[in-house]
Amino acid sequence: MKNFVGFWKNTWKNRSLMVMALPALILMIMFSYVPMYGVVLAFKKFNYMQGFNSPWCGLDNFKFMFLVGDTFWQMTRNTVGYFLLFTIVGTVGKVMLAIALNEMVFKRAAKFFQSCMVLPHFISYIAISFVVYALLKTNGGLVNQWIMALGGEGINFYAEAERWPLILLIVNTWKNIGYGSVLYLSVLVGIDPGLYEAAELDGANAWQRMIHITIPMLVPMIVITTLLGLGSIMQSDTGLFYQVTKNSGALYSTTQVLDSYVLNAITSGSNFGTTAAVTFYQSIVGTFMIVMTNLFVRKISPDNAIF
Repeated sequence: MKNFVGFWKNTWKNRSLMVMALPALILMIMFSYVPMYGVVLAFKKFNYMQGFNSPWCGLDNFKFMFLVGDTFWQMTRNTVGYFLLFTIVGTVGKVMLAIALNEMVFKRAAKFFQSCMVLPHFISYIAISFVVYALLKTNGGLVNQWIMALGGEGINFYAEAERWPLILLIVNTWKNIGYGSVLYLSVLVGIDPGLYEAAELDGANAWQRMIHITIPMLVPMIVITTLLGLGSIMQSDTGLFYQVTKNSGALYSTTQVLDSYVLNAITSGSNFGTTAAVTFYQSIVGTFMIVMTNLFVRKISPDNAIF
């Protein structure tokens, strides 16, 4: 009872902060918690006429999902593989970019470059898909023009699935690396300059200062962002995998992920029960990954765990 009264006293004391947080809290409830009622569809044989009153079917939707053949496991492999690829390359790139901008002598130039690198984040994947198509299309594409100018043969990129992991990595990195580096740059700005001055007096060069001061200071932020990102390990940016690839069936072996499958299933009028089972599976795996990875981090470095 005492804790309950203390909670409300503290809430009233910080009422101005609570009011500021209220819009975000309402949006989170509306878009993250209210839709959770739809999870019941994963356990029902969905019928359009009956809606949520459709008959229960137990775990049949999950059985279909796991027994449908190699397609589901292929999509799972693609989803996890792209997440790991984007996370590793993206984190390394963001940290390197943040350090490079922070070490620039001309700060005005650094701000200009940072602004230019952040801009791609605000460009929609629909617009990016037209740019990628202009570069990669078979007839008249800029890349094919270069290849043929060098004496090679044109490539039908939208029919050769093995080339797309690299293409998607380049597009994702170009779009997100500048915006993501801002978070690490904010950490670097907050580092005490006295640490660098003391290291310089001890004879440490720029490389040694980066290895022993800059990177260790960034480790907690890297761990936190990675842990939070693990919650979406089974989710992918639909715009990247659906729009940029033009949803080409010839590329599905390396470009179809669980989210693009769900979007295709919804637009084609497939069984909502099966798609609900897929999204429920994504959420369960994401939650499991966050909890287990946090336990691992807490055993190795308790200060870097998020809970």
